[in-house]
Amino acid sequence: MRCRPHEDLCAEASERMGHTVCVHAIDDDEQWTRLSVGGGAPLGGIERMGKYLVPLDGQARLPTVLSNANLYRLHYCLMSVGFAPQFPGLTPGGYARLILTHAGREFYAGALYELQTPDPARFGFSVEAAARPEEQLTPDEIYTVYRQLSDRFAPGELGYIPYGAAQQLAAAAWSDPPFPVLSPNAQDVPYEVYTPGIAYGRVRLQTAGPGSEDGSAAHGWQDIVVFEEVPIDLEGVRAAAVTGQRQDVLSHLNVLSAQRGTPNAHVHDAIEAFSPFEGQLVRLEAQQYNYTLTEATQEEAEAHWQMVRPHVEVDNPAQLDYVELDAFDEIPTATAQERSLARARFGAKTVGLAVLSRLLDPALRTPGLGVPFHYYDEFMTSNTWSVDVGDGPQSLSYAQTIEAWLGDEAFRTDATVRKDRLAALRSEMRTNGAVSPALVQALHDRIVTEFGSNTVMVRMRSSSNAEDTPSFNGAGLYDSTSACAADSMVEGDPGTSACDPDKDLRTLERGLVEVWSSLWNFGAFEERDYYQLDHTKIAMGATISLRYEGEHANGVAFTGDPIDPRSPRFTVNAQLGEVDVVSPTPGVTAELSLLTMQDGQVAEIERVVASTLVPAGQVVLDDDQLRQLGAVMAQLQATYPVDAEVEAMLPPILDLEFKITSDDALVIKQIRTFQPSLYAPDTTCLDSP
Repeated sequence: MRCRPHEDLCAEASERMGHTVCVHAIDDDEQWTRLSVGGGAPLGGIERMGKYLVPLDGQARLPTVLSNANLYRLHYCLMSVGFAPQFPGLTPGGYARLILTHAGREFYAGALYELQTPDPARFGFSVEAAARPEEQLTPDEIYTVYRQLSDRFAPGELGYIPYGAAQQLAAAAWSDPPFPVLSPNAQDVPYEVYTPGIAYGRVRLQTAGPGSEDGSAAHGWQDIVVFEEVPIDLEGVRAAAVTGQRQDVLSHLNVLSAQRGTPNAHVHDAIEAFSPFEGQLVRLEAQQYNYTLTEATQEEAEAHWQMVRPHVEVDNPAQLDYVELDAFDEIPTATAQERSLARARFGAKTVGLAVLSRLLDPALRTPGLGVPFHYYDEFMTSNTWSVDVGDGPQSLSYAQTIEAWLGDEAFRTDATVRKDRLAALRSEMRTNGAVSPALVQALHDRIVTEFGSNTVMVRMRSSSNAEDTPSFNGAGLYDSTSACAADSMVEGDPGTSACDPDKDLRTLERGLVEVWSSLWNFGAFEERDYYQLDHTKIAMGATISLRYEGEHANGVAFTGDPIDPRSPRFTVNAQLGEVDVVSPTPGVTAELSLLTMQDGQVAEIERVVASTLVPAGQVVLDDDQLRQLGAVMAQLQATYPVDAEVEAMLPPILDLEFKITSDDALVIKQIRTFQPSLYAPDTTCLDSP
């Protein structure tokens, strides 16, 4: 392949900018070292890395360029700043369309790597592409990039490094491609990124052990929090999270970080690595194979926060006049308008299960009903307490208290104040808040009708209009509990539950208050506030479903990969019995499987991680169970309606929670949409002078 003659556009850009923007060829090791980034301990098998653009054809606005990665770490910044005359007004979305899809591609874009172990090649390159199967690159396309780079890169032979599961799967199927195919040395895991991206914040260290703070410490969205262990009790929003332990792929920390696009990574000996920066304002960039940590100014941080903090509207503001306790299959969900109205009355979780009641075989779904927002509002406005909101103690309703706090500067600007006040309000609600006796009786009767008895233990779960949407996932923010209708009908305190003599009293009113009050969990408030959701338009309902006893397994599954959005495979995390998948005990790892789908059926199963709770060689879900689950997921992928319109390069995927019951039956207990996030760009391009 011949190199196309071109003007020295890198020289022109460098003269205009007053520094080296890029070159059209790297002639030796010294020049590679000067233009690439690296140094320090190798991470993930990578010593140094750089960036490149290769034109699709002769109509592209640039020839092949190799960027100065010290100043232009993102392709977007190279194009929008270094080559501003060629790309006037370029936005991150516009940039993505130029490199990720066949339809819009003007350039192949990727990274150059110097490998720690130069076998079979010392250098590698990656090529970025959208996650959809039809966007995967062919060997001919990779060869085009390989030849263009090889002709211009003198330090050594290059090999192709497939980026993410989708590209690795495609490359594995190639027969004798005309270029080396490499993979980084990942036998040891000194570093592992779950959500790549850029963050600015103050470094906060959180050690484990007696006397240390746990994950519920009052950290805000301007903090980069370094955990010695993966936190169990995780509240609040962070600019970024770093853990000394490796994380389960579908833990709440992972899912919420991916939803926000905020960096989340594992670093070996994280506390030691970050301790020199404790309390300092820094810039963290978590890349695929390494990370960088540098000091930052307040001005740089403020500019970044202003650009990246999202603003999400409440799609279905609470409607408070509807009073019926409807079963899932009684809630109208046939049209987008009906589903929107239902979410405004019952919240997203109840409506998700109502939709499933029309799509799945009865054996696969959980029975249940919804408690509408009306009763939450009644609880919030009818109960009062004595509280000081600035002018001395006074009697205010719970709703009036929230209204006053939302207008208070100390509450709005100090995470510790918010945490303490919200904890006091929740304690008051759960200790003294009264629930309407008429509601308790009506709910008791409805449970008997739906489940056949008042001694069947039910599960009460949150169902708000601030969760389970593509723009705001809300995983793990609110509380669930078990309840027994018969316990609300007894006089006095018999000491144990009529539904389960091994449990204490589980009244309906106790369960309702626990769910309602969790709308004001510190972590839930922080997450909504980070997204700038209007708290005054949000309410809490309750989803009432069957509580399953003696389940064999439970898990979370996605019709895609929330951590690697380029992968087309389904992702399944499963754990033995009732052991939590999304908030695991440190040292307990869930089973991770990836499913390759073809025509709605599982064509291949890759078992990536084994559960630590089963003997070696055994599994939580066997192949037949994974095939059944995969087929159900494919059915829902094809039929489940996604109503919200989200401006994103990647389409939403489905996030399901499931159980394998005591009689080995698969039951889908929850469904919601999840919006995968690409690498979170630093849209301010602050590295580019």
